Amino acid sequence: MPPRPYNARVLPVIDRHSPLIDETYHVAKLPCGLTAYVFPKKGMQRKTAVYGTLYGSIDNDFRHAGASYSMPHGIAHFLEHQLFKKKTGDLLVEFSKKGASSNAGTEYSTTVYYFSCIDNFADNLTTLTGLVFAPVFRPDWVAKEKLIIEQELRMYRDMPDFRIYQNLQESLYSRHPARVDIGGTVESIQAITPAQLQQCWRTFYSPSNMVLAVAGDLDPRAVFEQVQAGVEALGLGRDGRITRSYPREPREVGEARRSEAMQVARPKFMMAWKETDPPARGRQEVEREVAINLALDALIGRGTRLYERLYGKGLLDESFSASYSSTPTFGSTICGGETDDPEGLEKSLLAGLEKFLKDGIRRRDLDRIKRKYLGAFLRGFDQVDPCAFSLLRFHFKKFDVFELPKLVSHVSGTAILKAARAHFGHRNRTVSLLVPK
Repeated sequence: MPPRPYNARVLPVIDRHSPLIDETYHVAKLPCGLTAYVFPKKGMQRKTAVYGTLYGSIDNDFRHAGASYSMPHGIAHFLEHQLFKKKTGDLLVEFSKKGASSNAGTEYSTTVYYFSCIDNFADNLTTLTGLVFAPVFRPDWVAKEKLIIEQELRMYRDMPDFRIYQNLQESLYSRHPARVDIGGTVESIQAITPAQLQQCWRTFYSPSNMVLAVAGDLDPRAVFEQVQAGVEALGLGRDGRITRSYPREPREVGEARRSEAMQVARPKFMMAWKETDPPARGRQEVEREVAINLALDALIGRGTRLYERLYGKGLLDESFSASYSSTPTFGSTICGGETDDPEGLEKSLLAGLEKFLKDGIRRRDLDRIKRKYLGAFLRGFDQVDPCAFSLLRFHFKKFDVFELPKLVSHVSGTAILKAARAHFGHRNRTVSLLVPK
């Protein structure tokens, strides 16, 4: 029996309006199980669509439909590559023929597939829907992909920025799979089979585990109707509950310091603090992220006394950055850059941090960093790509993106200092160095 005609006119659509920027996005839970967002941007030629799944490199051990699975490291990234391969050819070429630029990316907890275009949006959206929901796993393609990814992994090993970051992750975490490169290892990818790829796709690429975010000069209901019809035509069923499992991670870091010699012109320095109590998804996670990142900006953001002093001494330069991010199972603050004196930079940063944790934030500094944070956030809505990706990111955080300005405006200096004091310790800190050979 053919599927019943789908009428988008009767679909309950939630409209979310922001008086602050006078913009509205629309969200609907489609009958196929997919959550879809559309952010209309009147007058803009560029259009963007991104599918995301709450599935990344750390999700190797899970239970689904009554069975338990343990997958090789790197399979999420491998699956991302394979989904572009179809019987008609590589979909990257197909997107290019239709005037679109397309790509994908696997992170620790999520995987995304996206395109941007000016014309042929509906055709490109159909292609993207087929990309994620209609896989082909031929054994010869899988074997060929192993050779490609193996070369990729070996190439990364020779890249200084990759090496210092990977050493940092391995030092931060003793057991959590975030200590393993997103692409896996040369050994682990050799164990990947077509059957395992099919199982991971069936588990994590169900419409109910995915989300679509679209931005551009588009009719929301037309987008919802097209996507529902496309997914429904593929005959995808609703999946069962997914239960992920992760090893228990100690509060302290696995290794306090790691140094490696490579062919680099100057030393590279990274220092990190592991999140010892990762917050649950929702408001708590966003509050923690905002508080720690505001603390970092107040401490060592460009224009602060500490930054200007260390810059003047030549201890840091424009390559230096600092940020905090978290998920429900792991997170960290990471800072660093190139420096001729890693030891001097580390000591100066720790001394500045100690003073900050003792003295707190001055009121005028708090107002300044809030304005800076909100300014950067609001400027993102001037372009379609950040609009789509922001909807996706905050969907996975279970938080309304339009509520962020209110949260930031209400956060107090006391709350920031409390979060910083709980996060920046000694036992959860590690340092990764690359020094010239």
